[in-house]
Amino acid sequence: MKAFPSLLRKEWLALRPFAFLLLALFLFGVVYSLSSEYIDRYSMWHQFVPDTESVLIMVFVLSIVVALGLLVREKDEGTLLFLDALPLSRTSVYLAKWVVAYCLLAGFMLLSILEVFIYDRVSQSSLSPPTPWRSYLIYTGLVLFLTGFFLSLMISLSFTRRWALLILGGCFWVVYWMTSLNIPYVELLNPFSLIQRPDSIDEKWLVPWLHLGVLASVGMLAFLVGLFLFSLRTEAMPAFWRRLRDSWFGKLMGLGAIIAILVVWISFFYVNFAGEEEPESSSLPDVAKPEAGSGDEVLTKESKHFRFVYRRRDRKRMKGLIAKSDDIFARVADFLEVPAEKREERITVDISNHLGAHNAGQAYWKKVRMSLPGKNSNLSAEAILGHEVTHVLADQITDGRLEERFDATRWFHEGLASYVECLLFESDAKERAEAEQLALASSWGEVHFTELVDNDLLTARRDPFLVYAAGRIWVEAMVAEYGKAAPAKLLRSIGRPDAPRNLGGLARWRDACLAAGFDLERIRSRFRSDIKKVEEERKGSLVSFPELTKAKIFRKGTRVILEPDLDELPWDELPEGAQLVCRIRPQRDSAPGLYRYSKLNKAKQFSVPAISFLKPQLQFQIGWKTGLENGDPVFGEWSTGTIEAP
Repeated sequence: MKAFPSLLRKEWLALRPFAFLLLALFLFGVVYSLSSEYIDRYSMWHQFVPDTESVLIMVFVLSIVVALGLLVREKDEGTLLFLDALPLSRTSVYLAKWVVAYCLLAGFMLLSILEVFIYDRVSQSSLSPPTPWRSYLIYTGLVLFLTGFFLSLMISLSFTRRWALLILGGCFWVVYWMTSLNIPYVELLNPFSLIQRPDSIDEKWLVPWLHLGVLASVGMLAFLVGLFLFSLRTEAMPAFWRRLRDSWFGKLMGLGAIIAILVVWISFFYVNFAGEEEPESSSLPDVAKPEAGSGDEVLTKESKHFRFVYRRRDRKRMKGLIAKSDDIFARVADFLEVPAEKREERITVDISNHLGAHNAGQAYWKKVRMSLPGKNSNLSAEAILGHEVTHVLADQITDGRLEERFDATRWFHEGLASYVECLLFESDAKERAEAEQLALASSWGEVHFTELVDNDLLTARRDPFLVYAAGRIWVEAMVAEYGKAAPAKLLRSIGRPDAPRNLGGLARWRDACLAAGFDLERIRSRFRSDIKKVEEERKGSLVSFPELTKAKIFRKGTRVILEPDLDELPWDELPEGAQLVCRIRPQRDSAPGLYRYSKLNKAKQFSVPAISFLKPQLQFQIGWKTGLENGDPVFGEWSTGTIEAP
């Protein structure tokens, strides 16, 4: 071990050019931040810690760059034979390389965290909350742990050389696939979900020991695999691989590997990061489900503006819809003042596949997928088609600009479609149900316009399906202030060629309203008063439905039990058919597919599988099925709870 310090120095000299590159990147980042950020308003808790995904991707990429050539370079360049001639073991060489590489990456991450912490100190004021030292230390510790995890993983794969990225991409796809199937415990294999900060700065950050233990086991296994492969002293295999590499077959395999790597990673990032899928609508219940058996043959039928795709068993019901479809298109297009040249191409309407029990339609540019309403539904197929056609034509008018920063425009997309549906197709039942939903949610806490224009914020705090009702009220307020042509005028202003690109939040709508000649604050004022009016109109029937935000949470066998406080609940005043429901998600940014739903059982408890909630904290919403106009549950704000220790 006396030679070990010299070995460390040798590895440092080998990695020194990369260290200079990291230092240059760090200094560039400092200069960029100082020139582009208001560092006296930069909060580490609100600006840096929430951006965990970007931080981990940076650690992951840097680990790939360092690890892929760290060990195999010694074998490829023949210097490993020189090291074997010295009084050194392969284990000491491996440890020296790992330690120097880890210190280099960890040092870069610590510098980045220190930089942001200094900005945080500069931005402190008398109104700032106390510094969450424990949370910052846990965050730093988790980042340093994942640095070692990624480094060990990539070193173990580095011996496969150009196949390493392909194998890694395949592993990611396998984990992603198992996650989509809700396979138990698979979440514990995802290193990118390890860091989940609490919702508030004064909330205790609980260490995810189970997740940490699983990843530590995987990382240790990767570390040992890398050590074992590096310790192999057979030279026959490298000779074989050299001959294979120089052959035409090897070159063909190499080309195939490069193409496969590009396909695997581009498709992976596209699936995970390209755009946002619109959640299924909970405000469109009772759609017809396809029945197995006869009648599954797919038929097509065209009208002037549509190409319908449907099952043979639905042909009788489709006959009336197809006959009315062109009139539906004309009514929506006339209302939105769609130019003639944008009315020529047919819209494909796919009714051959079921969308789900709570989703009547989805629109994708020039294609609509929808389901026919069930026998007990208050909706009509004409109203659903009109709703989806509104989406399609709004995108055409704006040349796709309405899809940019969809987090800022989803509320208007759905609000406008709901407004057109209720105005042109007399969906009175839906209008009453939406009014009830909005009135109840508003009675628990005002629905702010700033929440609507930030879909991530709305989803984190409230029921995301409020955009249908609240968006429609906003469009009604705009029409009341600026006339029936206001929606078409606003769409044209959004789609104007000189409009700024990728604006989000309030800035997006200030720009659009200014270009249309509208006063946004005037519309917002009317929007607030109209919501209050809806709330007052429904106050008598909804007074008995309190918002429930507190509950005792514990594990019982294979279930997580959520026990709300119902002692003061006015059961005698509730309408017949009213019932409590609950939905629970593992964390703040969980996809809707990970939500778990439960009804109140006889023991006055909600129960969900414990396998879906492996971390000590979770988020829940308790909602009401009122038994009145709205058949779907109305949820309040999300609450954070901690599973009590047994």
